[in-house]
Amino acid sequence: MKIFNTSNPLGNSVKGLFLLAVFYVGSSTAVRAHEPIFGIGPRTIWMYGLGFEARLNIQSYTREAMYEMDYHTIFGLNADWAISLSTHQPLNTPDSQALQFGNLGISTKYRFFRNDVEGGVYHAAVLGGVELPIGDDDISPNTTDVVAGLSGAYEGRRWLMFTTGRYRLNTNLNGIHRGDAFLYDIALGIRPIQTGYYDPDVVLMAEFNGQIFGANKRNGQVLPNSKGDRLFAGFGAWITYRNWAFKPGIQLPVYDNVVRENPVPRFTFGIEFHI
Repeated sequence: MKIFNTSNPLGNSVKGLFLLAVFYVGSSTAVRAHEPIFGIGPRTIWMYGLGFEARLNIQSYTREAMYEMDYHTIFGLNADWAISLSTHQPLNTPDSQALQFGNLGISTKYRFFRNDVEGGVYHAAVLGGVELPIGDDDISPNTTDVVAGLSGAYEGRRWLMFTTGRYRLNTNLNGIHRGDAFLYDIALGIRPIQTGYYDPDVVLMAEFNGQIFGANKRNGQVLPNSKGDRLFAGFGAWITYRNWAFKPGIQLPVYDNVVRENPVPRFTFGIEFHI
C-alpha cells in the first residue's frame, strides 16, 4: 500500500511526531492508565475517548540499524470496551523512495472485572483481534491471522503489575501451514515520586516478553528450525503530563532457540495522547 513518494522517510516520520505534539498541546484530559511498553495490558479508555500513539522502533544490527514506525489508535465504546486499529511502517526498505505500510490490525478489549481499592485498582480484560492482509507484500505476510487472550493488572500509587497471555492463530502462506504462537508479558512498574493527578508523572517499567512458536508444516511434514521459544527483557519509562505520554524503552534478547532468525536489541520511543 504505497501512499506517496518522499526522499527522506525517516525525517518525515520524526517531523510527524513533532507536529502531532504541537497540534494537541492545548488539550487538558489526563493520561494516567499504563501498560507494558513492549507488551499489552487490560486498560481501555473512557466512553467516546480517542487515543493516538506513534512509536519509533530502532533494531540494532551489526552493520546497520532498522527503523520502523508503529501507529495505534484506540476508541472507547464505553468505559470497559474499546476497539483499536494498528499498523507499522518500515522506514529503510529497499524501495526507500516510497512510504509502505504493513497489514492492518483490528483489535478489541473488554474489561470484565474491576475492583477499586485504597490507593489502586485491580482489573482484567479479555482481548481479541484480527490482522488483515492489506499491506505491502514485501513487508507483511499475505495472511489473515487471529489473536485472543486475557490480561490482568494491579495499578497502584506506588506499584504496578501486569500479566498477559495471547494465542495467535496463524493461517497458511504459500502452501506452508504456519505454526501458531503463544505470547506472554509480565511487567512490574514503580512510581518513584508520587505526584498529583494533573502533575508530571514518571513510572519506571521492567518486563519480560516471551514468544513460543509452533512448528511450520508442508504437506504434513514438519519443517526444520521452525519452532522454538524466545524471551526478552525490557526496561523503560512512562512519562506523562495531562493528556500526553512519552515512552522510551529498550528491549534485550535473553533466550532464543529459534534458528531461522536471530533477535537483536530494540530501542523504542513512543508519543501518545488522548482526547
